[in-house]
Amino acid sequence: MDLPNKPSLRINIIHEPSVSEPYAVILKPRGLPSAPLAEGENSAYAQAQNLFPMLKEVRGIKECEHGLLHRIDTETEGLLLIASTQEFYGYMRGIQEKGLFVKHYTACCAENTCVDESYAPLPRDLRQRLDAWQKEPPGKSLSFEVESRFRSYGLKNREVRPVTESAGRAAQKKAGSAAYKTKVLLQKEAAGRVKAECTLSKGFRHQVRCHLAWCGLAIEGDALYNAAAKSAACQGAMQFRAHKIEFPYNGNQKSYSL
Repeated sequence: MDLPNKPSLRINIIHEPSVSEPYAVILKPRGLPSAPLAEGENSAYAQAQNLFPMLKEVRGIKECEHGLLHRIDTETEGLLLIASTQEFYGYMRGIQEKGLFVKHYTACCAENTCVDESYAPLPRDLRQRLDAWQKEPPGKSLSFEVESRFRSYGLKNREVRPVTESAGRAAQKKAGSAAYKTKVLLQKEAAGRVKAECTLSKGFRHQVRCHLAWCGLAIEGDALYNAAAKSAACQGAMQFRAHKIEFPYNGNQKSYSL
């Protein structure tokens, strides 16, 4: 399974704001930041604001992000939700706190990728399940949940690492108090490749990418969490897509997917 590249760094509109549905859903291409670092910088949000000026009236946690309700990594293609009214923004912040804003991701992974000592040991029962599944022929699936706290790691803290009770004291001190859970469904494909469908309702920076790497299933083309992709010989795009979002609104379950 190869996820398509998008040569253009322009957003596509999936849903336009309206009186009854006061939000925009946009498709962000790979290579375009979700949000600007300062007002006016090019980003998926800035392009949406140019199309729908009412987005600028919403006040968010960060002034230049206005009603942007979540982010995805610059090298990730996928869906973003942006509030077009202050009321909807406040409503969705509450929905996020309740764990009802659900995000779905699809990734192409390589089996048995290197997991170095900077990662906490994977829980034993999960390690045993993954080891048994990896011996199965193509076509076999496996579902599980992986959970951890996180700490920043690496040059300029560009990466994160999972932290569990079995991690060292130094890692424990660097980690936040909140735990983050990723639901994973794996499908074994041919030639050592794996399709991963991941779901979360409470997200941390690089959560899915790090959790998959922790399981020995780093995403193909991920230059931060896949050692093979860090080499100069690997020029492919990261095979990772935020393909679906779901949330309740006005008594209905809203769902948008690619």
